[in-house]
Amino acid sequence: MKRLNQPANHNPGGENSQRFAGLLPAGDHGHGRAAHRILRLFASLLGAVFTACSPVGPDYRRPDTTMPERWHEAEPPPAAPSETVGADWWKAFGDPVLNRLIREAMVANLDLKQTYTRIRTAREQRIVAIANGLPIVSNKESVSRRLNNAGQSGAGGQPGGVGFGNNIDIFQLGFDVQWEIDLFGGIRRSIEAAEANLEAEVENSRAVLVTLLGDVARAYIEMRSNQHLLNVSQANLKLQLETARLMRIRYQAGLSDSLEAVQAEALAAQTQAQLPVYETARKQAMHQLELLLGKPPGALQTLLDPEQPVPSAPDRILLDLPSELLRRRPDIRLAERQLAAATAQVGVATADLYPKFNIAAFLGFQNMKITDVTALSKSWSAAGTLTTPIFNWGRIRANIDAKKAQQEQSFLAYQSAVLGALKDVENSLVAYAQEKDRRAALEQAVESNRLALKLSKERYRSGLTSFLNVLDSERAVYSAESDLVRSQASVAADLVSLYKALGGGWETALVDSGKLAGGS
Repeated sequence: MKRLNQPANHNPGGENSQRFAGLLPAGDHGHGRAAHRILRLFASLLGAVFTACSPVGPDYRRPDTTMPERWHEAEPPPAAPSETVGADWWKAFGDPVLNRLIREAMVANLDLKQTYTRIRTAREQRIVAIANGLPIVSNKESVSRRLNNAGQSGAGGQPGGVGFGNNIDIFQLGFDVQWEIDLFGGIRRSIEAAEANLEAEVENSRAVLVTLLGDVARAYIEMRSNQHLLNVSQANLKLQLETARLMRIRYQAGLSDSLEAVQAEALAAQTQAQLPVYETARKQAMHQLELLLGKPPGALQTLLDPEQPVPSAPDRILLDLPSELLRRRPDIRLAERQLAAATAQVGVATADLYPKFNIAAFLGFQNMKITDVTALSKSWSAAGTLTTPIFNWGRIRANIDAKKAQQEQSFLAYQSAVLGALKDVENSLVAYAQEKDRRAALEQAVESNRLALKLSKERYRSGLTSFLNVLDSERAVYSAESDLVRSQASVAADLVSLYKALGGGWETALVDSGKLAGGS
């Protein structure tokens, strides 16, 4: 049971603590007024000390990062205006279906929604950190019984007199106040860490969003490319089946041997065997899109089944300077905020080396009979506790060293994030440029192979070449057309990777992380 009105020499702070302000009796009005003035003066002095004391531990400074002046793999600046990388980069493909998928994914993606819950969690944790530095007020209703061996005795003060050795009941009703004064900034550092963690969760949400935008675009490109490969295969299969039919007729008419008919049928069968492969890949990409949009399988079939061309991207884009990565890439911003939080945690751990000062106060009513608890039974008390660490087996120092190691780890992670971002952009630039060259060569190859097929058929009908040349030409046309479709998809996918590497997309008003997460 909680004890009330403890004597001034009572030390509730335990080991290594000192009580320097005791409890004052409520009935002594002169002493009460004097104590009130002393407490007000002490609070003013304490406020001055609180304001003058800067938090212990290192102050955070954003790392100075040296960035390249230009992109090494970037193409020379064009003479004509080029497409710039905007926040809504997906619109550069000019595909309304892709635009719709992106909008729906930004609203319905489940992984993105999870990041918003983590933002709300971090926001509440920041409130908890702030509240730890403020006074805590709670109502207090208590009843206690104590043995009174110090009261006045009757009959000359002999044992057994009135009041000697009797139990006394005390009823108390009022408010308790507890307040830890943040003299050395441990609480302030914890608030800094909480704010940095909140900002880190916002940046993590943005990083997830950038990844989501890229995943939706790539899955859509993959779905369209396999849809187009399926159509190319079906068109070539139709021509090959017609050739096989004619070869069978010529064989039956005795104009050719069976080998030519069998070879034509074999080529058609090989092409037909590719149809299930492309159909499987198309449907799996569609299912991936449905997952990214938070929909069950089959929900997008009506939208995506109609044939559309593979998204085509602008041939040239205008890039920002490498230094813009520090501002745009959410993973770099996330690593920087994590470094800030780790730096603040060093200060939190360092504050444990210094004394802690706590103020406790009570204001209310107190009497020995519950029926006598009236306005005339006013009672108040105030106390302060100063606790200084003396011997803790090196726990505090070890914790500080651990936090410093975590700070160093966060700094190295930040450096790694910057270098990784530069690598991503350079890799995407070289892949995009080289695949465009490959696409141009394949376009020429398709035209040449189609012409070769036409000539081989004419020469075969004239008896100037064998049927094997016709089959080789048909096979070459099919292969070149399929490779061209894949290259067109690769160019679009490489451009998506470049947009993602540059960190664009999260700036759009629709997907402002704070608003979608329920913030202000």
